[in-house]
Amino acid sequence: MNTIFSGETEQNLNRAMERLNLELVSDRGEMLNVLAESKAHGIAVGILAPALGDEIFVTAVDDIVIDKDITIVLRSYDKTGYMLETNKLTLGEIKSVCPFSSPFENPWLREVEYNKASANSKSKPFTDEH
Repeated sequence: MNTIFSGETEQNLNRAMERLNLELVSDRGEMLNVLAESKAHGIAVGILAPALGDEIFVTAVDDIVIDKDITIVLRSYDKTGYMLETNKLTLGEIKSVCPFSSPFENPWLREVEYNKASANSKSKPFTDEH
């Protein structure tokens, strides 16, 4: 199956990808700042680390342990609910991070809340109006 983009759509996609590339942070000091922001405020962060896989995983930071190495403790799952291969990485294992401004939401709680709201909107009390 081939996807056909109009010229304008392709330009918009290219601009979005360029902005994404500009958002990737690979300087260790800047990465640590982004990761600390995620921990302090529960903000989502994209992590690119070979120990996790070939993709960027969107998760949040639970803790930062400064010892002999700086260890980043991530949530054990990503934004989709996928369980990460590991949730502990040294700062040196992380190739780059992508800061986000939105809070990281537990994907399972979000799904439960969505299902609960959906069920409540469908169920209406039975009334006998004779």
